[in-house]
Amino acid sequence: MKHGFGIIGAGSIAEVHARAIDTIMDTELVGVFDHNPGKTQSFSAKYNCRAFESIEELCNDNGIDMVCICTPSGRHLEPALAAITAGKHCIVEKPLEISIERCDRIINAGIKHNVLVSGIFPMRFSKVNIELRKAITQGRFGKLVMGDAYVKWFRTPEYYKEVKWRADPIASGGGAVMNQAIHSVDLLRWFMGKVSAVCAFSGLVGHEGIEVEDVASATLKFENGAVGVIEASTTVNPGF
Repeated sequence: MKHGFGIIGAGSIAEVHARAIDTIMDTELVGVFDHNPGKTQSFSAKYNCRAFESIEELCNDNGIDMVCICTPSGRHLEPALAAITAGKHCIVEKPLEISIERCDRIINAGIKHNVLVSGIFPMRFSKVNIELRKAITQGRFGKLVMGDAYVKWFRTPEYYKEVKWRADPIASGGGAVMNQAIHSVDLLRWFMGKVSAVCAFSGLVGHEGIEVEDVASATLKFENGAVGVIEASTTVNPGF
């Protein structure tokens, strides 16, 4: 028996999910929904799946076991709750949501309805990162005293114009930190443990016409006594 996937949101990241689903044994992409009917139809045709007319219709389909939430970052909550309350396991694109309160609502719904809820942080599944964390937990590096994350990237004006929600703080939740550095921040937390204190600054210094930060810097103190730094940017040219 195949396990059925549904996708909510038909943007570029949804295509990554569709291709990934195609590689997993005993799974199939049943259908897709996007608030833009044209995008729903074109995605449906490209990936040979059903075009649903509403979130509710997709979530109530008996052939769907899991739903991938591929909407903009600040619009994960509502479709995630719809899927979870319909009894579907839920895979939510990063970040889970853009505030602690909205994240907690998704997590608590998953617990209440006894379904699995997962965020997308694929760097945790890299063989290198798995081995690194194993070495850390085994104490092979001794006591950890510092841990840093540096994400000094460059994003062109076209990057923000092509997908307008990237420049909108309500839809995206942020810029260089929330969209670019988030994977490195997640790994830092995974490797170093919980953070007990943060001092941070952010700003918009290199781009025009956007409302999210393009530079950020934070100093951290971890619960184990170690300290660290996070630096994130989308305005360091050419970036790395």
